[in-house]
Amino acid sequence: MAKNAKTTAKKAPKSPVKTKTRKNAAATIEKKPTGQPVNLMTQPMQLPLVDPNFRFVERQPEQLHAYARGLLQHLRQIRAGGKAGGYHITTVKAAAVWLIESYAEAGVAPVSEMARLIDEIVQPQPTASTLPVRRSSEDTYWAAIEFEAGHHLDPTARQPSAASLYAVAKHVRARFRPQYSSQKTAEATVRGWRRLLHYRTNVALQRSSALRVKT
Repeated sequence: MAKNAKTTAKKAPKSPVKTKTRKNAAATIEKKPTGQPVNLMTQPMQLPLVDPNFRFVERQPEQLHAYARGLLQHLRQIRAGGKAGGYHITTVKAAAVWLIESYAEAGVAPVSEMARLIDEIVQPQPTASTLPVRRSSEDTYWAAIEFEAGHHLDPTARQPSAASLYAVAKHVRARFRPQYSSQKTAEATVRGWRRLLHYRTNVALQRSSALRVKT
């Protein structure tokens, strides 16, 4: 009986739970499409569990990174026409929110795939801008700022520069005449810009040190 027991011990599998986890992880990676960049495909990937009634806790950096890569890969697979396998885009979005919170709670810097995941979920407008003017007026706006930055500070500190409203309007109108039917129209536009903090700040930033002394 002792001999039989010894033989049985040698044949006993190591940690069935770990073996199952490895098999599942391998299967998850194999199911991913092969058309993605090599650096993403060669890294560990996994989809996090999502349950509305429970909040899972994860603090291990490598595991969080694997979730980011897995979610990005899975989202791309779905949008390429692949099957969601029960893990739909709405689930990916919920998992992404949880993952960002987990990164913050763990004090871990996210991998670049996390940024790409957010980008593909949000799909931001490429032409989005913080400029307080319409795109059609951007060139005129920056031309006015550049012109004012070439002048000394306003002695009264009321305006972004010592240049007169008339002079600034005349400058932009000469360069972009089709946009302004008259000098008064250009002056009205520049007057509004001069009230903006963004405009005033950029005039100050672009002004050379030689012109930063009040006259």
